[in-house]
Amino acid sequence: MTHKKFAMNLPAVVSLGIGSIVGAGIFALLGQVILLAGSRTYYAFIIAGIAAMFSGYSYARLAGRYHNAGGLSEYFHLAFPQKWISGTLTIIYMLTSAISISMMAKSFGIYATHFFHGIPATAFYINCFAVGLIAAMVFLNMLGASDVGKSETLLVTVKVLILVALIAAAFIHPELKLSTTPLHPNNMDFLRSIGVTFFAYAGYGVITNASADVPNPQKTMSEGINITLLAVMALYIGLAYVVLNYTPAVELTDNADTAVAGVARKLMGTIGYGAVYIAAVIAFITGINATFFSIFRINRSLAEQNILPNIYIRRLWRFGTWGNLLTAALIILATICFDFSSIVNISSAAFLVSYLGIFAANWTLRRQTSTPAFMIIIGSLLMLFILIAFIVSLM
Repeated sequence: MTHKKFAMNLPAVVSLGIGSIVGAGIFALLGQVILLAGSRTYYAFIIAGIAAMFSGYSYARLAGRYHNAGGLSEYFHLAFPQKWISGTLTIIYMLTSAISISMMAKSFGIYATHFFHGIPATAFYINCFAVGLIAAMVFLNMLGASDVGKSETLLVTVKVLILVALIAAAFIHPELKLSTTPLHPNNMDFLRSIGVTFFAYAGYGVITNASADVPNPQKTMSEGINITLLAVMALYIGLAYVVLNYTPAVELTDNADTAVAGVARKLMGTIGYGAVYIAAVIAFITGINATFFSIFRINRSLAEQNILPNIYIRRLWRFGTWGNLLTAALIILATICFDFSSIVNISSAAFLVSYLGIFAANWTLRRQTSTPAFMIIIGSLLMLFILIAFIVSLM
């Protein structure tokens, strides 16, 4: 398989990152985070965002030094020559990404059944919508990097514009703002919310899988990750403000999975409600699209290292392999069988572990990547704190 050289530019890379992050992270999890953190939701997003920035820095240094479509899997391979270490860390990340696709697809199914009032919101219909979306995104990712980049740029632009319009509507209608914030959870719930919130940022690692497809990877990767994370943090805080201050507690509790769409109806009427539903659909599409972009490249990298079987490099169609088809089938099975809340908890913890692995890899390779040691130490300690706090909060 040969990747087209320089098939993606900085806007396409940023779009890929935003598309991967702003999916389930905002439309499926924002209501859940607010239920956990209440008035401290902003702090949860800021703390998790800072951790993501430190991790993103290490990611960017690695991607700038090693230009490979395998991304994270390649960094683990270079830092830890023992295949049982590098392979295990990569497979954990890959499986976590696959489960996150299941979560996004199931969230898409929930939104779809709410939008089409004649269709009951049963597990059967939710899974039908979810499986259909997964199949479509597998097809798109087999087309190649340039097709993915073009589609991401268009879809992400539409999605972000709709969400920015929702934030603006809140300031246009200050009379609808609640007199007090609706929820005041305890400290343990707040600690758990930070772990869930980090999962809402987790997709930025996808950007590094484009390092083989961009000019000047060292500059483009650094700029792409920084722009993506800062833009997403601002967007999350703005949307958290809107949902937290314009949604009654009872309504938020009953409709946490569709909280963003619910507040859109209040602030923007039926047209705004429909527009946000469109943005939600686009979010799930771009999120799954970008994550498949990452997984397929990691699959190939692991196969080239003889960690996965060679069906992952045996061509099926265009840029797709038989292994990609097998991965998609397993994701569909997980989508049908797994519980939504369990997926969120498992994925949050697994992503934190995987990103701690990135700090470890960059520490080992810090002389080659020219990374100051203190940046790795501070970032890894913050990430470790979030992981421990999240695990403790679940006990």
